[in-house]
Amino acid sequence: MRIAVLIIGLCLTMIVGLQSCAIAVGGRMAADKATSGGGAVGVLVAFLFILGSAFALGLPRLSAGIFLLAGVLGLITGSTTVFKDMNIWGGIALILSVMAYLGSRELRRKKEVSQVAAR
Repeated sequence: MRIAVLIIGLCLTMIVGLQSCAIAVGGRMAADKATSGGGAVGVLVAFLFILGSAFALGLPRLSAGIFLLAGVLGLITGSTTVFKDMNIWGGIALILSVMAYLGSRELRRKKEVSQVAAR
């Protein structure tokens, strides 16, 4: 589960980042502060995707928290700006958060089994 979070998170980072950069630049060119602000938050969400993916293998609970933050930011941005795709990215981040949490339970079970086997 943790490897899946890592791979999915890194793949989606590129899509979220490119789309958010395009929205931010387009908003600045059109002098629309709300749109460019939504794009800036999208870039932050893409950065959080990178961080969440980075911690997915070793610290999956931290990864779950980071993806949860990205999901909340994405849903708030998608509902308050014209950048409605952030609702989708926020939902996906929440799903990745749940997957990372389940990965932490998997990691804990592996550690318990290895400790029992070592005895």
